[in-house]
Amino acid sequence: MACALPELRRVGTVELLDHDLLPGSAAGPAAPGPLLLLHGFGDDKTALRAIGDTLCPTGSVAVYPSLRAHGASPAPKWGYSPLDFAADVQRILDPVPGPLHVIGYSYGALVAAVLGVALGPHRISSVVLLDQSFERLPDRYEADEWAEASFLKWHYDYRHLLDALDGLGIRVLSVVARQSSVVPEAERGRMLARAQRGGLFSCVVTDGTHQSFLTNHAIEIIAEFYGRSMETRT
Repeated sequence: MACALPELRRVGTVELLDHDLLPGSAAGPAAPGPLLLLHGFGDDKTALRAIGDTLCPTGSVAVYPSLRAHGASPAPKWGYSPLDFAADVQRILDPVPGPLHVIGYSYGALVAAVLGVALGPHRISSVVLLDQSFERLPDRYEADEWAEASFLKWHYDYRHLLDALDGLGIRVLSVVARQSSVVPEAERGRMLARAQRGGLFSCVVTDGTHQSFLTNHAIEIIAEFYGRSMETRT
């Protein structure tokens, strides 16, 4: 039976994100259900298409939004906190059946973590965080057209989101590039230590830069994570 369209689609004053909702066709190892893929700053809904095409299973769907001010999505003059981005994404998820497996890259990973905490385990089954820092790093602040987003990304400590996801029973995989320009080496060590403490958080450090690991290693690592999740359930 077809899902009803979200009520917000009939409210003319609400600008929804431009997004694609595509059927899965993965032939090999795949996600255990529908996927939501969130790109980073400067990208759009096409940036993570290769990951979704490879990992979204036949009979399921993958959601690819262009986040606010990216691609054809609305660009408000203000409102670039991870909370704003997460609220935008929430508004387009009504037609997507079942709990989602979220994959977020760079700033999209921070949005993915916020979304997982906000919507909880009934809507979010797992969160994959691709090369994103969650610690306060104010020296990374950039006063440019993204000044608000830069401030709200780097001047706050978001490690509590990882604690909250674990407490909610949502599995989390953090993938960090060895030559990352976003996750400092010291934070990488703390993520690995967090994974060693047990719980639902795991961390993999892989070769590559902030950009190159996406095409060279990310899909294989995520597929292995989904495989372990399925084995745990059975």
